[in-house]
Amino acid sequence: MFFSMKISKVSDEHFSNYNMLPNGNEEIDLFGLISVLWAAKIKIVGVILFFACIGFLVSFVLPQKWTSSAVVTPAESVQWSELNKELSKLHVLGVDFDINRDSAFALFIKKFQSVNSLNEYMRSSPYVMEIIKKNNISAL
Repeated sequence: MFFSMKISKVSDEHFSNYNMLPNGNEEIDLFGLISVLWAAKIKIVGVILFFACIGFLVSFVLPQKWTSSAVVTPAESVQWSELNKELSKLHVLGVDFDINRDSAFALFIKKFQSVNSLNEYMRSSPYVMEIIKKNNISAL
């Protein structure tokens, strides 16, 4: 098999537009660099604005979806000892509290799962409101 290559002579005239440094000089011509950037300023600003617009459009078009989870555990003995110190100071003053770790944790869970907190979350969540609008459900 024979392969033929078509080689055409390309002119090197366009290379004269670039400032070629001598081989021994390893310095950067900062004025040359600034002049090249200044000459291309419109193209640079245009590219920056183009991608900034694309970024803004994407941020408005894509829905905001995120999930979050938390593990809530009762207070550890080290954390509870600080509260016990404060409660003992109040007990000396005659203020008596009937509270322990389990009852404090149960109270926290009860307050956290209150109907008002859930209702406030549902009204403020754009994801929930979007689902309500899609399914034609009357809002509370």
